[in-house]
Amino acid sequence: MNTENRGLTEIVPAALLALTGVYMIVDGHGLRTPPTEGAIGPRFFPYVVGGALIVVGLWLAVAVWRGDRAEAEAGEDVDTEARTSWRTLGALAGIMLLYVLILDPVGYLLSTIGLFAGTAYTLGARDPRSLTVVSLLAPFVTFLLFTRVLGVYLPNGILQAVI
Repeated sequence: MNTENRGLTEIVPAALLALTGVYMIVDGHGLRTPPTEGAIGPRFFPYVVGGALIVVGLWLAVAVWRGDRAEAEAGEDVDTEARTSWRTLGALAGIMLLYVLILDPVGYLLSTIGLFAGTAYTLGARDPRSLTVVSLLAPFVTFLLFTRVLGVYLPNGILQAVI
């Protein structure tokens, strides 16, 4: 991979990271907050995580512009000369776009199960048992953590009557 392409492949994730942070802050601003004083509301986490993503994204972008390049580890089992798999990247972008579009109407649990399963399958996970367990367990645990422990609303979607 030439130096110009390598810089581009490092600056794009940094920019996407910073844009994700901006989106989190803007979207978090729209969260409903309970009328309590002094308590950490549901906007706190999107603001903190979004701010951290912006700082890290800008930090990485400045580092790339200054010429800092990540060196591949000698023990990595990655072909550094391989070309970008645009098909895989496009599939992942499509999965993320679909996730954003169906999150509210379908609900967090079902859409996140689909996100995990689709992402893992696209990245090469083919063991159906581990794919199923991780795709079901991770969204369920995060759903319980956010709704029951942190008190953050996550959309129930079509499972509204069940949950």
